[in-house]
Amino acid sequence: MIGFKRALWGLAIAGFVLGLAVAAAFAASDHLDTKSFDLPVGLLIGWSFIGTGLYAWWRRPDNRFGPLMAAAGFGWFGAGFIASDNSVFFAIGLLLANLYVAITVHMLLAYPTGRLESRPARAITYAAYFLTTVFWVPWVLFLDFANESGCENCPDNPLQVADAPGVFRALDVTLSVAGIAIIATLIALLFLRWRRATGPNRAAQAPVLWAGIATVATLAVLLAADVASTSWEGLPEAVHLASLLAFASVPWAFLGGLLRSRMSRASAVSDLVTRLGESQPRRGLGEAIADALGDPSLQLVYWLPDSQRYVDHDGCPVDIPDDPRRTCTEVELGGERIGAIVHDASLADERELVRATGAAAALAIANERLDAQLKARLEELRTSRARLVQAGDAERRRLERNLHDGAQQRLVALALSLRMARNKLPESPETAAPLLESAAHELELALNDLRELARGIHPAILSDRGLEAALTSLADRSPVPVELLRRPDDRLPPAVEAAAYFVVSESLANMAKHAGAGKATVSVERQDGRVVIEVADDGVGGADPTGGSGLRGLTDRVAALDGRLVLESPPGAGTRVRAEIPCA
Repeated sequence: MIGFKRALWGLAIAGFVLGLAVAAAFAASDHLDTKSFDLPVGLLIGWSFIGTGLYAWWRRPDNRFGPLMAAAGFGWFGAGFIASDNSVFFAIGLLLANLYVAITVHMLLAYPTGRLESRPARAITYAAYFLTTVFWVPWVLFLDFANESGCENCPDNPLQVADAPGVFRALDVTLSVAGIAIIATLIALLFLRWRRATGPNRAAQAPVLWAGIATVATLAVLLAADVASTSWEGLPEAVHLASLLAFASVPWAFLGGLLRSRMSRASAVSDLVTRLGESQPRRGLGEAIADALGDPSLQLVYWLPDSQRYVDHDGCPVDIPDDPRRTCTEVELGGERIGAIVHDASLADERELVRATGAAAALAIANERLDAQLKARLEELRTSRARLVQAGDAERRRLERNLHDGAQQRLVALALSLRMARNKLPESPETAAPLLESAAHELELALNDLRELARGIHPAILSDRGLEAALTSLADRSPVPVELLRRPDDRLPPAVEAAAYFVVSESLANMAKHAGAGKATVSVERQDGRVVIEVADDGVGGADPTGGSGLRGLTDRVAALDGRLVLESPPGAGTRVRAEIPCA
């Protein structure tokens, strides 16, 4: 950081010295007769751009707009050497005469982020740099400055290669027409961007953009006069004056915006605190923050750590928008995230203002978060209850279907076999024996089907011998080795035992089907008035909690007991299912 500040101070000193050198060239010039006006205005423009640019660079090191402003100031001073009577410095001034214009085009199109964010903006910027550097060189090589400007005391152009007025005129007209086209496109792009911007973005961009548009518009007038072969003396002096004043206002407009944002921080926070102190606030907290920041599109959201998500004031889930026009600033209280302010991207450069406003309202946000958390919990319970009803209906239909297709069919076959055996028994006892054996086999299969159905509804071992025995049975039946790490020492409430059993059962079933795991661990223990159930495996991970009804049903079952279920399944790192259920 110290090195960065030293570099900025070095650039500031270099800019100051360069301005003095240009001033000396103006003061000693024998071929400029407007130095009484151009000298102080020229110094004001150059030093304003450099000073404001370096200040912005220091304030926002990651933003490229400050360096562009400073570069425009250095480019302006470089063009000022055209006032020198020394042929070498005069040639430097000729070569750099319009570079500051290209930098200004770049600066305006990149405002306020310092980045060219669209293809047309990049195309216009590249064209401006090409016109003021590569295409500018042939113009200088054929320039006879004394004859073209009517200046008898002007130094000879040391870069001139030939005296060809026709070639120079063709280059000059081409350069002017291309410049007018670039400026017209630039103004159209800036106006279109301003029209599409939101209210806060317009307010942030307006001072700099309108000053820049005024500058390039007056430049376009001068270029049009050159194409029309109108002499400089024939142009109204007001055009030249307007061009300089408009260009000089650009850095001050930007500086005013920076200072205004700093002053508005205290004003916005003070106004917000006043509103929050009202016994009966006229507007909601989100609207109060929106007013303080001047962003009517602002949205206040609340962070729920239990479910790891944002909700709005009504408790409805909110996704942070993936939109370059919107950004998010988190709000913390005591180092804990309690919410976030989703606001217009134009406020991104004033992140300190947004954070200060959020800090002033942090306590109120924390209080409102409790209300939002309660509403979210109620909404979850309503949704969970509806899903449980649907799951119950689906489970009843499944049982009916399994009974019809399984045990019922076997019992029908058993009845037929018994009838046939009864009919055969008096006449041919020896043929009845196979029928009775077949009937016994069908009875055994039907009993097995009924046991499986009963286990799916509620395992008998859980009711008879408790959760520990039921977990042992699950581990023994699992096709993947399962290690029981911790088990409860005493019986739990029946509803809690059932929920814990089905969490483990469903998790192990999913592991066997999808995880590709080599082993799994199961843990059920009491912790601070809760029962904590954990099932982990070393499989492929990447499980999706929304991909099937099994985990969703478990979530609803646990939520019905005022608990919560969390799934952790990073790709390639296994899966962990953790449920916490209150249990006094």
